[in-house]
Amino acid sequence: MMDIIMDLRAWVISAIIISLLMDTLDIPSSILIIVVLMVQMTLSMDGLRLSVSDLRDNSKDAVLSVILTFVVNTAITLAIGAIFIPTERSIWYGWVILASMPCAVAVVTAAMLTSERVDTSFVGVTATYLAGIVITPVLSFILIGDAVNPLEILKYIILFILIPLILSRPLGRLELKRTVKVPIINMMMFIMIFLSVNSNHEYITSEPGFILGIFAVVVLRVLLLMLFTHIILKAAKVPDDRRTVLLVMGVWKNTGLSVSMCMLLLSSTPESVIPCFLSMIVECIWFSIVTRKKEQDTSYIGA
Repeated sequence: MMDIIMDLRAWVISAIIISLLMDTLDIPSSILIIVVLMVQMTLSMDGLRLSVSDLRDNSKDAVLSVILTFVVNTAITLAIGAIFIPTERSIWYGWVILASMPCAVAVVTAAMLTSERVDTSFVGVTATYLAGIVITPVLSFILIGDAVNPLEILKYIILFILIPLILSRPLGRLELKRTVKVPIINMMMFIMIFLSVNSNHEYITSEPGFILGIFAVVVLRVLLLMLFTHIILKAAKVPDDRRTVLLVMGVWKNTGLSVSMCMLLLSSTPESVIPCFLSMIVECIWFSIVTRKKEQDTSYIGA
């Protein structure tokens, strides 16, 4: 039972099935997703402290994290999403929001799961979020203009940095174990996927062929990101004790935040959220496979 609870794939698959079996719920999904993301971010920051020495010792990782997140990932995401510009501009808006996001907080979780360098993950996440304060609103405004208010995006980015950082400090006194934190983080992911899929239930069931087409593009994007990130990490001679962390950094954007942004700021084009929540589903499953394999390999070596 504990293996199932700790396995993110079980939560993801359950969320998809349950959300599709239920009719659309009349609830404020976008607001709930924001709360869920803040809980997840707070738990991921629990017990972490960033010192001057951490920044100095991991300065190369910080720079590499920003390059992977806002150069490699953003460029590939925009290139993939551009195929929808001629026919489905609202879907293109969703790709832009996704491309503009910083990395997922799951980068920190990856370090916990694989016993890799937690300081590398925290420095990388901090670097991408600080860069995102400028890059995210500017990039979204350049690409989709007045369709979204860049100041609103800036507000949410800051919100997701400051409040979880403040809340994580008293939480650290509880000294929560990994067997407590990981299931809660997985449950938060379940809620995000459930709300994202359920809020678009009618569109998904009425346009299954189109949804499958976007899904195929989402899978292609993840494969390309894996390939290019592996090449960059090899060229940069990244040590094994941080390779999975930086791989996740290069592949996984904060899809949960992108879902919330689309729901809140692009309400006139609700279908814009589709590439975001499909990316969340695919990347959750990919993340579970990558971190679980590495965790098993590490356990075997330790044995």
